[in-house]
Order: sequence, then structure tokens, then C-alpha cells
Amino acid sequence: MQKTRDEQGKFTTDRAEPRDAKLSLRIEPSVLKKIQAIPDWQEKVRSLLYELVESE
Repeated sequence: MQKTRDEQGKFTTDRAEPRDAKLSLRIEPSVLKKIQAIPDWQEKVRSLLYELVESE
């Protein structure tokens, strides 16, 4: 995914809603290390979270 910036140097997106909300979880450091070792882990975690809220 190519990151683009506007005139003020802020990242822009072509999505209908920007991804600027943050979520914080406390998990074991060993689990975090394993998650971060997965290629493209952020997008995979987002997909799992979207599936979770859509199924509710």
C-alpha cells in the first residue's frame, strides 16, 4: 500500500473512513512477539476484529 501525504505532511487515504482510532490491549509479551512475527500482522488483526464485530 502506498502512503501519500497532503500539503501539511499528513497521511491521506482513499477509504470512506480513515483509520485513525486506536485500540489498546494488554497481552503477554510472548504473544505480542509472536503476533508481530506474522507478515502483514496489522492488516490480519484488523480483519479478525472486523469479522468479530460483524458477527455480533
